[in-house]
Amino acid sequence: MPDYVIEVHDLAVHFSSGRRNQPVRAVDGFNLAVEAGASHAVVGESGCGKTTMARAILGLQPLTAGEIRIRGRNLSEWMNDRKALAREIQFVFQNPLGALSRRQTVEQSLEEPLLIHRTGERDVRRKRILDLMDLVGLAPTLLDRLPRSLSGGQRQRVAIARALALDPKILVCDEPLSALDVSIQAQIVKLFSDLQRALGLTIIMISHDLAVVRQMCTSVTVMYLGKAVEAGSIRSLFDQPAHPYSEALISAVPSPDPTVEAARERIVLKGDPPSPIAPPSGCRFHTRCIKANSICRASEPTMVGKSSGTHAACHMVD
Repeated sequence: MPDYVIEVHDLAVHFSSGRRNQPVRAVDGFNLAVEAGASHAVVGESGCGKTTMARAILGLQPLTAGEIRIRGRNLSEWMNDRKALAREIQFVFQNPLGALSRRQTVEQSLEEPLLIHRTGERDVRRKRILDLMDLVGLAPTLLDRLPRSLSGGQRQRVAIARALALDPKILVCDEPLSALDVSIQAQIVKLFSDLQRALGLTIIMISHDLAVVRQMCTSVTVMYLGKAVEAGSIRSLFDQPAHPYSEALISAVPSPDPTVEAARERIVLKGDPPSPIAPPSGCRFHTRCIKANSICRASEPTMVGKSSGTHAACHMVD
């Protein structure tokens, strides 16, 4: 049996919309299973609920319904000891400048979690800070700098070092590359890969960039309007996507080969995603799907194994 470190069952996170009995269903029946040591991506367009789901896993967002288990233990039990949870799982935020205190030097930012968890004396903490700087490829001369005097890539490396300060085994990364230049993105992708091999990390990568996901992740869950619509290995998803939404996302990934790019057929989705306040009946994607028929409008599909090797929630494949 697979060793799952993160298990999410029928997760729902709803927000008040100001309308009576009409909540915003940001996450609505989402399922996820991540094996130990995996690099798992959760992808989808903006507004599909990726960040809300990630915050729920960290205990930063109350659940409306469902269950989250970390290493087999219910999140509600972990919440009784937040320090133990922090030593198990950490968050890397999207905007490193916003995630780091503008009044703290790099050294103060890295020392803060060690002080909160009472990790050793001053010399022990200093050694740990230097080790963290080396781990993320930063020079010790930057320790006295404030975030505003660092480049975007340096700030993200500091944020990653701070997340690793307590030696967690799970990192949840929310669009950690979106605020960086393309050249810097490649460096951070390599850093994540190196850290995963060196530390045995399990990484959950929240992203809308399938090109980056294909490069650094081994498995993926595709999310649409609060639900998972397809899940499986990266190779299976890119070689033979089973869900029409996955096909559309992959068709938008540019190819470095001009010949291949010129011959590609893009799938352009018509219209905007439905409102999470009033999601459509049946399959939530049927309002934008060229393959939809009456059963798609009437009945919500469940996730089942497909010949492509993934699991997909679609009536029209296989």
